[in-house]
Amino acid sequence: MSIVVYVSGHGLGHSARQVEILRRIPSEIPLIIKTRAPEAFWRSEVNRPFTFLLDSFDVGCIQKNGLEIDIPATFSAVQEIIAANEVREQSENAFLKEAEARLVVTDIAAYPLKIASRCGIPSLCIANFTWVEIYRAFLEEHADFAEIIERYAREYECATALLKAGLALEMPYFSVQEDIGLVARTGVRRREDVLQLLPDEARNQRLALVYVSGWGLPINYGMLERYSDWQFISLDPPPILPSNWTVLSRYDLPHPDLVASMDCVISKPGYGIVGECLAAGTPFLYPPRPQFAEYFAIDAGLTEWQGGIRMTEQDFHRGDWRMYLDSVPSYESVPGQKTNGGERAAAALLKYYGSHSAVKS
Repeated sequence: MSIVVYVSGHGLGHSARQVEILRRIPSEIPLIIKTRAPEAFWRSEVNRPFTFLLDSFDVGCIQKNGLEIDIPATFSAVQEIIAANEVREQSENAFLKEAEARLVVTDIAAYPLKIASRCGIPSLCIANFTWVEIYRAFLEEHADFAEIIERYAREYECATALLKAGLALEMPYFSVQEDIGLVARTGVRRREDVLQLLPDEARNQRLALVYVSGWGLPINYGMLERYSDWQFISLDPPPILPSNWTVLSRYDLPHPDLVASMDCVISKPGYGIVGECLAAGTPFLYPPRPQFAEYFAIDAGLTEWQGGIRMTEQDFHRGDWRMYLDSVPSYESVPGQKTNGGERAAAALLKYYGSHSAVKS
């Protein structure tokens, strides 16, 4: 009797949230993951048996870069996935029956919730927002999103319950909602291990992790050489490599440990990376991201926290970062926030699964 989990492949934030939850599910419960996110990420994070299937039931957004969304391309892609989902309704229904699915979980595709409802299987959506909120923000530019929003809201209504993660928008179409709080991977400080991977001069510099991401960030990277008191670090190479910049391998350190070992992180404000910074007490520098509705909930949370430092859009793009870098608190001076959202979510999954097994710590 399995748990089948549908995870959005739009960025790694959804997968990062789910691995923090699913690693706590007892290994005797069969677990099936359906996602377009990299299998290697899942295998490195979830230390228990599971079946991985490369598949997708949502699109999210088509992005020009890490901050800008291509709204017309997103509309076309969403239409395509809706058509594809309708064609495979019978096959997905058969899959859930063959897998003996006892619980369906989504983060944050809507369509599997409808399939689960028709199969009589309990289903949970784990989210701090859904595509309803994201696409609603596009209506002024593209009114045809209205039909998609209505469709998705009806599909989300099929969920048995919403497990509402921290930094959330309002999602009134879920009739049953349980607050689980912030779900974030928590790292340990390993500053010396990080310094061993960096040039010798980094011992006299402050360290900033820049999350370039697969979409890239529109930054004037050449300007960053001016900040000789800082060493910039990334896991993806920037288009121009400043002399005070080091690209590390994804396998050098666990990502949450890397975040916890920094003086600050500089990135677009997304759930996964913000959660890791909050948990570690690592200051977070970020530009506005108003096209993405989730931004407003995340910005509100960061504004209330002493480690959140918002840049102007112009300063971020130009690399004019001096006054923001100078305002970063000293290393280890910002307390981390305790997060137990992963544990609470896992307990909820087991409740709906109908198991009396204990959640793994």
